[in-house]
Amino acid sequence: MIAELWRSERSWRLTALLTVVNACAGREEATGPLAPIDETWSLLVEAFRAHPDVTEDVLSRPQVGIWAAHTLARLEESSPTGPEPLWADVGYLHSLVAAIAVRAGVPFELDVPVRGGTAVLPTVGAATFPPGTTRARVRAADGRATLMAGDVTVPVGARDGWHPSITVTVDRHDVPLRVELLDRDTYRALRGPSQPRTIDRAEVSHWRRLLGDAWDVLVREQPDRARSIAQSFRMLAPEPAEERFRQHSASGAEAFGGMLVSVPDDAVQLAATLVHETQHHKLHALTHLLTLTLDDPSVRYYAPWRDDPRPVAGLLQGAYAFAGIAGFWRIHRRHASPTDAPLAHVEFALWRRQTHLVLRTLAGCGRLTEHGERFVATLVSEVEGYLGESVPVAERAAADAIADDHWAMWRSHNLRLSEPVAAGLSAAWRRGREPVIPPAEGGSDPPRAIVEPGRIWFDGRAVLTRYRHGAAAEFAALRADPARVGRQVAGATGADLDLVGGDPEAAALGYLDELARDPTSVHGWVGLGLAHSDPGGPVARALLGRPELVLTVARREGAADPLALAAWIGRALTDDDVREAGPAGWSVT
Repeated sequence: MIAELWRSERSWRLTALLTVVNACAGREEATGPLAPIDETWSLLVEAFRAHPDVTEDVLSRPQVGIWAAHTLARLEESSPTGPEPLWADVGYLHSLVAAIAVRAGVPFELDVPVRGGTAVLPTVGAATFPPGTTRARVRAADGRATLMAGDVTVPVGARDGWHPSITVTVDRHDVPLRVELLDRDTYRALRGPSQPRTIDRAEVSHWRRLLGDAWDVLVREQPDRARSIAQSFRMLAPEPAEERFRQHSASGAEAFGGMLVSVPDDAVQLAATLVHETQHHKLHALTHLLTLTLDDPSVRYYAPWRDDPRPVAGLLQGAYAFAGIAGFWRIHRRHASPTDAPLAHVEFALWRRQTHLVLRTLAGCGRLTEHGERFVATLVSEVEGYLGESVPVAERAAADAIADDHWAMWRSHNLRLSEPVAAGLSAAWRRGREPVIPPAEGGSDPPRAIVEPGRIWFDGRAVLTRYRHGAAAEFAALRADPARVGRQVAGATGADLDLVGGDPEAAALGYLDELARDPTSVHGWVGLGLAHSDPGGPVARALLGRPELVLTVARREGAADPLALAAWIGRALTDDDVREAGPAGWSVT
């Protein structure tokens, strides 16, 4: 299957490349001081004839797709603007062709762009030049290649000024994985050009060790999945480490086989990330062949892995990725050590629940094509098979708390009532009348979705839960010194530490204190719902099921008595009013 997707992606990539070349025709500003595009193309054809395998290898790299997408967007602008001239972006084609010709042994001379003091020859390496240098000449003859700018000359392979391509190869049980680590390439990130980020030897060694250990986990426990990853994964752009249990990773539709990944906490986290991003690779490639969704930009949906409302295509991408994640934890929990098993159980229970919720939403949303319906039906069948598997009681309860927390935080931040509904709710509270509850979604005058910029730390309590189940000693240290919890886990508070640590009464007092200081604190309201002594009572029902109603009144009227306000809303809620996310979604305001 991966081989078929690669063949399709090759066609896609060559089409993008030809489109860039055609878009440059007759535009002097497209190449500026560099060689005209037809001369560069002629050298590419010559190199291809000399060594087609090298040409295919270079052009298949994920960064080539990122470059093509970014450059086409600039070429389509009537007056391309940006921090760099247009020719600096178009000139990456010159860098690609120079790299291919060097590897193919074809003699040539060709200028390439220098950005951030670096001239890149993809898959070969990079040369460093003084600040302010904008282009360098690459000269190759008699099996040797040199880059020159001003009075600086850097031979390919030199000790000083030259940085060879970084490749990591690991092999476990005759299943090899070969990955290029990108640090200096201009198109190492997913959203266009970026500055070089040097990876030193210690970091390379660390990544080699992590990849080896992660690969050992995958090959031993899930060999079929490992072989799929080995066939598709080609490039990793390392990023600095994030907070523990908050690793960042990303991939893109134009970059099949490439990932941007922050330094993981451990090998198991990296193994799960490889599964996650490879799922995205496969679905991105499939959507280049088949239309699966009928997108409507005016409607957004709840995605338990995101803090923002998502369009249907994004919802499907996440569902496929997290179906893979649920499958990974399902198997890994059987192999994990007694110390690591609790967290593996939590992750499995969490992601089977969340993925199943989203798949039900997709199945009923009415925005899937026939291909999309078949695809989702297959996923539903797979994930429903996970639901009957047993999970220890404590770990399942922890997963359910994480899910309830995120749902309530998401509704609080992303849903807004219409002005007439909000005004009526506020007036009823002031006058001591029963509230009129608007529908959760769909129906007459439901809430509308907004998209708030920036990270709001929905997951502080989830991170603490992962500490408790996966890093017990560190969690105990935090409990012993709660004043530092916010420094170690951004967005978390002492009340969160009490809640996750098993003291909901102390947590509730902490959240009430937070609301006394800020009656509109979403974190405080949802935390109060999680900590309430009656989990099925009206207070918890309101704060975990329809917190946007409580927040609406609190924003307009204040909240002198938070428990009374939440109970007032909660007593009026029916089961239909607090159901999980459904297929109707929310209109974007």
